[in-house]
Amino acid sequence: MSLSLEVKKFINSEHTGEYIEIELPGELEVRRPRAKKAAPAPVPEAAEPADAENAGAPESEAADVPGEDAPGEDTPGSDVLEAAEPATEPVAEAQHERARIHYIEAGTGEPLILVHTVGQSFYTWRRVFNRLSEHYRVIAPDLLGHGYSDRPLTFGYTIEEHAEALRLFMDALGIESAHFAAFSMGSAYALKFAMQNPSRVGRLVLVSPGGVTPEMPLSIRMIDSPMLGFLASRLYGLRTVEKLLHDAVFDLTNITPDVVQEYYRPTSDPEGRRAVRLSLQYFEDEEIIANLRTLTADTLILMGAEDKWHSAESCELYHAALRNAGFAVVRNAGHLMHEEKPDRFVAAMLEFIPVVMP
Repeated sequence: MSLSLEVKKFINSEHTGEYIEIELPGELEVRRPRAKKAAPAPVPEAAEPADAENAGAPESEAADVPGEDAPGEDTPGSDVLEAAEPATEPVAEAQHERARIHYIEAGTGEPLILVHTVGQSFYTWRRVFNRLSEHYRVIAPDLLGHGYSDRPLTFGYTIEEHAEALRLFMDALGIESAHFAAFSMGSAYALKFAMQNPSRVGRLVLVSPGGVTPEMPLSIRMIDSPMLGFLASRLYGLRTVEKLLHDAVFDLTNITPDVVQEYYRPTSDPEGRRAVRLSLQYFEDEEIIANLRTLTADTLILMGAEDKWHSAESCELYHAALRNAGFAVVRNAGHLMHEEKPDRFVAAMLEFIPVVMP
């Protein structure tokens, strides 16, 4: 399939793919109107006697009986009864926040979950998704705050929370275990999930794993800054995305105006830019790197030989620390290796993850 057709098929809009809802640990304060009690039923008035003499008492005496009302007068104390009725003021209730995750799914066989990095969406897998779905049940979600997934109010965008969201996503889909392929900073989310849920991970493919480095463009490092992050994220526009993509590839012909637009569109709203900023600022992977030896899943590390952002030395750090890991470098590819060399990526996946025939 040509790239132009793949781009057309994988336009990541709110109408592409499907949604599934998860319940987050965070609580929201929901204000609901207080239920108003029903007004008491009116007491039927006694029939007025037609003749005072027939009533057995003079009219003046009847009017002076304590506690009785003269005809046509308001009922004494009625204003007190109305004031005693509960007001319709809002009542605060704590509820767990629910959020929708946007994803695409295709194919049969063993589940394979594709995890993109910060600032992306499942669009990054457009050149390999269909090919992989010929051999696996492939599921590519938009991470919370990214793409067309929800931007939850109580979600903190830490590595731990992204990993927990992956678990909740699998639970919602009824997936007990799956293989994972994760890209760049998304590798930390997959690694954290695998460390916390070893029985739910088959094999793990990490594409250029790591966080923010000094070699990354200034626009990314500024967003990562606690001091300048807010301002830098406000300046995150179409031109910035284009420059980032040009810096992340070896062959610039891979970056067309359509590709730039599809990368930029999901991050063009303020809440999307906020999610990118917080995901960068709260990306603390030191504990994960320190505990790589505890990972039991078989792992394959892939990277582009011309990757300007993550060096071969930094990826070798993961390779040396992991107990069951392979390492391969793909020539003529930059940071977006899986986009530039989809054939090499798919071939490596098929070799590493055995295809289970039905």
